[in-house]
Amino acid sequence: MTTRLVPALLCFIALSAHSDDAALFAIYQTRVAPVIQGVCIGCHVNGGAASSTRLVYGSGSSASVQQSNFETLRSYIEINIKNDAPYALLNKAQGQGHSGGNQLKRADEVQAVTDFIDAIALALSDDDEDGVTNDLDNCQNAANANQADLDQDGKGDVCDADIDGDEISNTDETAQGTSPDKADSDGDGVLDGVDALPLDASESSDRDGDGTGDNADAFPDDPAETQDSDNDGVGDVRDAFDEDPFEFEDTDGNGVGDVADLDDDGDGFSDAEELVDGTNPKNRFSCKSGCFSFDIDESQVAQPLTDGLLVIRHLFGFSGDALTAGAVAGLAGRATSEDITAYLRGADAELDIDGNGKSEPLTDGLLLIRYLFGFSGDALIAGAIGSGAARDTAAAVEAYIKARVPVQ
Repeated sequence: MTTRLVPALLCFIALSAHSDDAALFAIYQTRVAPVIQGVCIGCHVNGGAASSTRLVYGSGSSASVQQSNFETLRSYIEINIKNDAPYALLNKAQGQGHSGGNQLKRADEVQAVTDFIDAIALALSDDDEDGVTNDLDNCQNAANANQADLDQDGKGDVCDADIDGDEISNTDETAQGTSPDKADSDGDGVLDGVDALPLDASESSDRDGDGTGDNADAFPDDPAETQDSDNDGVGDVRDAFDEDPFEFEDTDGNGVGDVADLDDDGDGFSDAEELVDGTNPKNRFSCKSGCFSFDIDESQVAQPLTDGLLVIRHLFGFSGDALTAGAVAGLAGRATSEDITAYLRGADAELDIDGNGKSEPLTDGLLLIRYLFGFSGDALIAGAIGSGAARDTAAAVEAYIKARVPVQ
C-alpha cells in the first residue's frame, strides 16, 4: 500500500469502524465522483469511445448514478488488488496503455484516486482470513470471526491474555482454579486480580498473607497465628494450652501451665522465692546462687557474637573495654565489663565445656561459639576437643551446652 495517506484516507479508517461501504462511498462522493464526471465520463459512458470496457459510468450526480458508478469502479479496483496490481487503474488513467484523450493531469485528481485505491486495499486486508478485515478485526493475527470481546477492551478473546479483564492472565487463572472468563470467580463483588481469596465468597482480604482471610483469622495482622481456640488472646501456635483460657505458657515445659506451676522455670526455686530474691521466675539461669548460663550478658538469649565472643575473649585474657566492646546485646541485664568478668571468673569450671579440667579459648571457647552459630556433629568438635577431654563426642558437647542456654 502506498504511504501517500491524506486526511481522506485517515477519515476512512475512522469511519470504517462503522461500515467499510459507507466510508468508501463517502470518499468516492467527495473525492472521486468529480474526477469521474469531469474527466472519465468523456469516453467511459454508454455510446462513448470506451463503452466496450469494463468501466462504463452513468452521467449525473444523482444518488443512484453515484452508487452505480461507485460499485463499478470499486469492483474493477478490487480485481486489480487481488491480481497484485492495485494501481493499474491509476497508471492507465495517467497515460500508460491508455488510448483515450482524457487523462488525469492534476495532482489533486491523482491523489483522490490514489486514496480511494488505498482505502479499498485496507478494507480488503484480512491477515488471519477470518472474514473480518484488519481495520475492523479485534484480533488481526488470530481468527476471531465472531469478534467476541468479553471484557470490551478492544482485544478479541482469542488473542486476549486476560479475557475477563480481572488483571490475572488466563493461564494463571486456570492454574489457580479461578475462571478465566469470569472476572469475579466467587461472586463476592471483588475482582479476582485484587481478591486475596478469589474462590471464597466470604473473604477478599488477607492482610498478613497467611492464607486465611481476615474475616476468619483471629489474628489478621499476625502471619504466625490464625486461631485462638480458648479465646484467651493468645494464638494456638504460641499457646501451650489452647483449650484452657486460663493458661497459655509453660516456661519449663513440664506440662503444667505457669499460672498453676509454683516453679515456672523449673530451677528448683519457687516463683515466690525468686520474687523475694529479685531473680527472674521465668529464667532457669536467673537465681541467687548455684545457676550458670551461657547467656553471659543476661539478654535472655545466648548468641555467638555477644555471649560466645565474650567467653572466648575472656579465655584469651581480655578485660575492660577490650572484653565488652561491640559484644554486649542492647537489652543486656549484665552489661559492664566488671560484672561480666566477675561472672566468668566465678564460672571457670562451667566454661570447661569438653571436661578436660581446663577452660581454654581454642577448645572450650571455640566449641561454644560454633554451637551458638548452629554447628553440630563433626563440624562442631573438629579440632576443638582438648587433650584428656571427658566430653569428646559431639552429642556430649551439644548436651552440655544446650542445658546451659536459655530455651529459644
